[in-house]
Amino acid sequence: MGEASFERMRSAHVTLVGFGAVGSFAAEALVRSGLGHIRIIDADVYESTNINRQLGADVATVGLSKVEVGRKRLLEVCPDLDIECLETFIEERNCDLAVAPFSDGHRPDIIVDAIDTLEAKLSLLSYCHREGYCVLSSMGAARRTRPDMIRFGDISETEVCPLARDVRKGLRKLGIERGIGCVYSVEPAIRQTHVHQDLVIHSRVHRPALGSLVTVTGSFGLRLASACLDIITALD
Repeated sequence: MGEASFERMRSAHVTLVGFGAVGSFAAEALVRSGLGHIRIIDADVYESTNINRQLGADVATVGLSKVEVGRKRLLEVCPDLDIECLETFIEERNCDLAVAPFSDGHRPDIIVDAIDTLEAKLSLLSYCHREGYCVLSSMGAARRTRPDMIRFGDISETEVCPLARDVRKGLRKLGIERGIGCVYSVEPAIRQTHVHQDLVIHSRVHRPALGSLVTVTGSFGLRLASACLDIITALD
C-alpha cells in the first residue's frame, strides 16, 4: 500500500450497516487493513444458524449482541481502533445515524450497506445518495455457491440478481439511476435450498433464513472491503 495510503486508512472513517454474514467480513478486513475509525450498526443477536457464516458467531455467543461481540473482536485485532457500536436497526426514520460525525468530529468517508431487508436498504441507499455520501452496497449472497461469479459495479450495471433488480426498481422510483457501487453475483440463485422457517428463540429479525455458504457471503464482504480500500487510498 505504501506509507501514504496506509496513513489514509488510519485516518479514514467508515460506517458499516449490518454486521452479519457479509458485514462482519467487510468490517474485519478493513480493520486488519489498517482502518482507524469504524462504526458498526446492527440490532440483532447471534443465533445458532449464524455459526456457519458469520464472524463472531459460535456456541458461546448465541444470544449475545452482534455489535458488542464485534467490538470486542475488533479491538483484539487493533486495540487503538476508534470503534462506535450502535445496537439499532436502520430504517427511514433514523438513516442519519449512519452519517453522524464520529467522536473526533469527522463524518464517514464511506457508508457500507450490508443490510438484508429491501425496505431498509432502499431507505439507507437513497438517503446517502441524496445527501452526497459515498455508499457501497451488497446485493443478494444467499443461495449461491460460486465465489468466482461475484462482480462489482454500479447499481445500473447489476444483472441476474433478483435483489439487485428490486433495488434498481425502488431507487428508480426515487429518481436514482446510478452512482451506488454494488457487489453482486451473476450466478442464478439455487431454487432448491434449505429455508429455515421456524422463528428462532434468540433472533430479533422475524423472517425466513435462506441457505447460504460462508465462501460466498464472506467473499461479498471481502469484495466490499476491497472497494473501500480502493476509494480510501485514492483520497487526497
